[in-house]
Amino acid sequence: MPPIVITISIEGDPDGSIEALRRIAGNPDSWRAVHAGLYAPPVSGIEEEPEESDYASGMESAIPVHPVPNYRQVWQNYAGTVANSQLSAEPVWPAHWDARLGNELVRNMSESARRLVGVLATAGADGMTRGNLTAELGIENDAIRTTQVSIGHALRRVQKANGNISLPRPVEFHKRIDTYILNPGFRAAIQDNG
Repeated sequence: MPPIVITISIEGDPDGSIEALRRIAGNPDSWRAVHAGLYAPPVSGIEEEPEESDYASGMESAIPVHPVPNYRQVWQNYAGTVANSQLSAEPVWPAHWDARLGNELVRNMSESARRLVGVLATAGADGMTRGNLTAELGIENDAIRTTQVSIGHALRRVQKANGNISLPRPVEFHKRIDTYILNPGFRAAIQDNG
């Protein structure tokens, strides 16, 4: 079992703090009783240093409090929670596009992103050059980048909603040939669904 570290913070002037530590060390039974939750010292609205006799009378006129859980019980509860969370099924990495995920992504896309995906789906496996795509959609080059960002946001929402799965980007840009292409798995998933 790992060691337990207890940190005590006492605010006040140095002499009062040292005196409080001496009282705790000098009367271990009262400290154990407070720690175990058997009683709490009386609370007053005035902040002043109590007299020694106040501590002795505090035992008889103590305010009952709920017991503090035993550290072993807390540790066991924590260890049980960790063990149970490790038994849960991990998501499949990487995930593959299917009709359900494809539909979910399309539902999360903006209208301009849906139009872009539709044009690329009809273009086939070869995709479309940037110039042909902008002409087909009637938009500027910057609008394609904005649409790509929108698709990325929709993709992250779908991945998070499905257990942080890893899906390939649905729209890929091949800079060397200046062409946008749908990921083959994503294209097949949305075309199978009709």
